[in-house]
Amino acid sequence: MNFCKLFLTYFYIIFLILFTTKTIYAEENPCLTCHVNFKEPSKNIHEAIALGCHTCHEMVTGKNHPQDKNSVKLIQDMPKLCFSCHDENKFSGKSTHQPVSGGMCTGCHNPHQSNYKKILQKEIPMLCYSCHNEKNFKEGVSGHTLIGMCNGCHAPHTSEINHLLLNNQPELCYTCHDKVKFTKKNIHKIINLPEGCTVCHSPHISNNPSLIYKSHVNDLCVTCHSPQATGGHITAAITRGPKRKYHPVRGVTDPNFPGKPKKIPDPNKPGRMIEVFDPENPGKELTCVSCHEPHSSDFRKLFLKENICQHCHKYY
Repeated sequence: MNFCKLFLTYFYIIFLILFTTKTIYAEENPCLTCHVNFKEPSKNIHEAIALGCHTCHEMVTGKNHPQDKNSVKLIQDMPKLCFSCHDENKFSGKSTHQPVSGGMCTGCHNPHQSNYKKILQKEIPMLCYSCHNEKNFKEGVSGHTLIGMCNGCHAPHTSEINHLLLNNQPELCYTCHDKVKFTKKNIHKIINLPEGCTVCHSPHISNNPSLIYKSHVNDLCVTCHSPQATGGHITAAITRGPKRKYHPVRGVTDPNFPGKPKKIPDPNKPGRMIEVFDPENPGKELTCVSCHEPHSSDFRKLFLKENICQHCHKYY
């Protein structure tokens, strides 16, 4: 019996607390009479809400709210209002996102509440596509795996690095790509230059394989290595003068990756099958990367292996 009384007393106290709190909340927040959408909180609520509406908003002198238009205003212009709580130093750097420098905080964040993290207006990348053309990140043959995870590479507000990057290249790229493959004994010099990786590769999307800027890898290589375009550098040590020969560097099949032949009936001998070249499976073309690693190698000249010529040619 005593237990029942204790339970009922406890229940009554809890009910009284909840009822009283709700009444006080309604009295202290008359805004909720009209702005009923705030009675159903979202997943993420701006912490300033708990401080009360007057923390950010104030009545305009000489106007009646809600009868008069523009009868309520912010107590400060943006982004100064946001900096009342958020450290302004965290939003100024060498590279600053344009919405941030323009004080357009509410272009990305809902000032009250949101179902998205960080009280964002939309999920990423759809939020980013509000300003950045979505086609530039989707229309291409080869797309970066991180497309859609914009803040995996970029800071949303400010950075000391160009393009709002979280880190300098190539360290940023090593966040996902195995650093060991790019730090062998001999390293392609361009890799450790500022923006080295993106000199050859598009960081977002490309119509070419491996996100390269040129349709053919050789055309990309000769952007810097123009003397090697003819293939003369391969035979220079053994042939000189007017009889000099040039090793092919494109337009032929790489002997290490030959094409797959197809079988057809022998037109001269019924019942017999013969193998012929299949244009749909021509094999891998001989290119610069047939001999050279484009990133780093344990061998000189970025060769794939020692005595690279024996990769295709047999010495007798």
